[in-house]
Amino acid sequence: MSRSLLAIPFCVAVVVPSLGYSADDLAGALKEGKTSLSFRLRHEQVSDDAFANDANASTLRTRLSYTSGQWNKLDLMIEFDHVGQLLDERFNDTRNGNTTFPTVADPKGADLNQAAVRYRLDGFTAVAGRQRILFDNQRFIGGVGWRQNEQTYDALRLTATPVDKLTLDYAWVSDTRRIFGPDAGAPPAALISDHHLLNVKYAASKAFTPVAYMYALDFADAAALSSQTIGAYIMGEVAIDSVTLDYRVEGATQSDYGDNATDYDADYLLLSVGGKLSGVRLGLASETLGADSDAGVAFATPLATGHAFQGWADKFLATPGTGIVDTYASLGGAVKGVNLLAVYHEYESDTGNIDQGEELNLQASKKLGGNYTLTLKYADYSAGDVGTDAQKIWLMAEAVF
Repeated sequence: MSRSLLAIPFCVAVVVPSLGYSADDLAGALKEGKTSLSFRLRHEQVSDDAFANDANASTLRTRLSYTSGQWNKLDLMIEFDHVGQLLDERFNDTRNGNTTFPTVADPKGADLNQAAVRYRLDGFTAVAGRQRILFDNQRFIGGVGWRQNEQTYDALRLTATPVDKLTLDYAWVSDTRRIFGPDAGAPPAALISDHHLLNVKYAASKAFTPVAYMYALDFADAAALSSQTIGAYIMGEVAIDSVTLDYRVEGATQSDYGDNATDYDADYLLLSVGGKLSGVRLGLASETLGADSDAGVAFATPLATGHAFQGWADKFLATPGTGIVDTYASLGGAVKGVNLLAVYHEYESDTGNIDQGEELNLQASKKLGGNYTLTLKYADYSAGDVGTDAQKIWLMAEAVF
């Protein structure tokens, strides 16, 4: 089915006569399209006590994107990525066999990141083909945009606003294109899927926005990842004099789905509050990915942008079987045009009273003009009762044209 979805963008011209529009109209829309080119150069260094060697990965992602002008309420989106590796491959990219080094999951190669047709009518949008799907804060459905090869989906997505402030968002996914591509290997570059994703949002006010969701994930070739998650959250912000307060309260339950052989139930809980004064925000939060102790399985988020959660050291991309509770504080703001962020995490298990360690994250980024960004980023994880200490540092330069 994914192949038929991807064929849609290349069949548009065939239907021109039957719709009564001339080929010149389509050619004009293609000529009016917008093209963008971006480069992301990054050096990532990883020191992990589980390995005798440190990883040093210098990679360059080149991205070419094109969106056509509109024709008969249709437009075309195409995006190509190329990831190149510079200097020696002193890291495990999941494909090069360098297993004596820590993993930096940026394998080299060229990939078709997006190829989709979009149809837009007042209050309704449909997108068919390979596409980027990002729901909410990407805790459950995301693009893993931090990695050089992004996660995208062969899917049909329908978005509607039937009444003011209410948004209905549904997607059916036939293929999950993962960060480990484009070449085949382990972990798999793609997973045959039959996912149904539903998100309902009511933007009642800036102070109160409720959202409900249901994500049914069915992996044909990775049944242990199949699950159904049903949840909801409320979020908002309120200004009191010169202070802006924000909050998010979220809860979800997850159970086995599809051909998953393990019968389990696990819960998710997020409590987050913050205050912003003179451009500086202080935040406090607790996130729990619970465990079913009888089944030995915990709440899983296989389609999440995992790097954005539970610390940048990426120690918990797969939830431990005993679950995890992440209690963290963040402080962020700007000094002379440099955006600064510090986050401190304390981790413990949901069951079994296991100390999962602590972590410090630091980041500084600076925009130069409208096209360039420099970023320096650091993660320092200290193990608790289990695991190994690890440090990561990134230096990144981005250019978008």
